[in-house]
Amino acid sequence: MKKINTLNVKLFVLFLIAATFLSLYSMPIKACALSPSNLLIKKIESRYKNIHSMSAYFYQKEIIQGYSQNMSFKGVFYYGGKDYMAWVYTYPKQKRQVLKNNNLYIIDSRLKKVTVVNVGKKMGGFPPNIIAGIGNLTQYFKVQSIKVNSGTIGLKLKPISIQRAKEIDINFATNSLKIISMKILTYQGQIIIFHYSGVKFNKHINSDIFSINIPSGYKLIKVN
Repeated sequence: MKKINTLNVKLFVLFLIAATFLSLYSMPIKACALSPSNLLIKKIESRYKNIHSMSAYFYQKEIIQGYSQNMSFKGVFYYGGKDYMAWVYTYPKQKRQVLKNNNLYIIDSRLKKVTVVNVGKKMGGFPPNIIAGIGNLTQYFKVQSIKVNSGTIGLKLKPISIQRAKEIDINFATNSLKIISMKILTYQGQIIIFHYSGVKFNKHINSDIFSINIPSGYKLIKVN
């Protein structure tokens, strides 16, 4: 009988040790869930989930491996929801790109052609749905690092599903969380950098910005 009681005591002690260990082990996990980094990500997600429109001036730079000369562009960017985006280029030539219903239309009035690219419905890739993707960061991206500097918050993101974008770096203004810049690194080694200024959220955007009217005589090219 004593042996049985001694065994029961030993088992009870082991149970207490195991319970204590598990409770201590779970503490860092709980703390991690409430860490400043995770709270910051939730704050950014919440901010962008409530953005229905956005407009901004942009400066774009493209660096391509094997080419000594980089390409630069300027224009105005419009976001009207995850299915509507537009880039109105003013430099070096006037051109318009419109994302509408999963198709990217590249309208070149100088060459009188319209190139149509089917971008599909995948989020977080290159580059069309990036603004909508920020509203669901953890669903579409793995957050590799967060840097908080004076006045800026930097996120290094890796798309969870393999797409053209290998890595995306985004900088936000600390107080307003307005996007300041974005750098996209593709699997082909191409680097595309956007700098934004005059960012406006949830302001009225004329629907004509997203309209597609292919003039008579323009050549229509479908990529996929």
